[in-house]
Amino acid sequence: MKFLLVLHLCSMITQTCPNMMYPQKVYESWSECIDVGYKISQLTFNKLDKNVVNKQKLAIKFECKEISTT
Repeated sequence: MKFLLVLHLCSMITQTCPNMMYPQKVYESWSECIDVGYKISQLTFNKLDKNVVNKQKLAIKFECKEISTT
């Protein structure tokens, strides 16, 4: 199986995650996808405006979706 990384930008105030991002790469293993997920989440979070992050209480969560390669 292969895995697709999906990032979600979430507001802890509204308890919603309206924005999704797909880094456009398929990973060969769960552990590779998870490892990259943490790294890309941190890089993405660091690019966000800190005033907006604090005001909307933003956080990034991610998931690795298993995809069929057949």
